[in-house]
Amino acid sequence: MAYTTIDKPTDYFNTIIYTGNGSNPRTLTGVGFQPDWTWLKNRTDSNGHTLADSVRGANKTLSADGNGAEVTDKSDGHLDAFTSDGFTVGAGTDDARVNNTSSNYVAWNWLAGGTASSNTDGDIT
Repeated sequence: MAYTTIDKPTDYFNTIIYTGNGSNPRTLTGVGFQPDWTWLKNRTDSNGHTLADSVRGANKTLSADGNGAEVTDKSDGHLDAFTSDGFTVGAGTDDARVNNTSSNYVAWNWLAGGTASSNTDGDIT
């Protein structure tokens, strides 16, 4: 079997599963790299998905299950920072989406090329 340029996929994509403990902030590790894009989901409750990326900024999240705009420091939990081996979550006033005590979570993490860039030309209404 011929090898591709990605010999070890976990160098670019990795999933971690964790149980919430309600601490704020909470740093989660074990990703193996500093993610550029993280998608979190509470697997215990019916709370929505939380998406964050390094271009937009860690505390600016999107919801995959709605049509709302980007939210900064979402009140029901958000990703606060990307770290060298994972990320830090913050609870806001209700941590249901990212770190509710005894809830089970999954976080899908991508390394999307490292250094972020953005384009601020034009505007979207």
